[in-house]
Amino acid sequence: MKIGCDACEQAEAAVLCCADEAALCRRCDAAVHSANRLAGKHTRVALLLPSSSAAAGDDDHHPTCDICQSF
Repeated sequence: MKIGCDACEQAEAAVLCCADEAALCRRCDAAVHSANRLAGKHTRVALLLPSSSAAAGDDDHHPTCDICQSF
């Protein structure tokens, strides 16, 4: 399942910002989190594509989605 960017609403999201509760593409993540020092400290989590985690054999290291049970 692809998640869209909450900021531009056009690109695929690459990170989830816990503080902003927003999924962002790389371009919007850079713009939003370079705005000031406080925003730059926000913890962000990379959103993994299912094929990349399965191919790497990292299934045990990444939690599954609570709803669909997929990566």
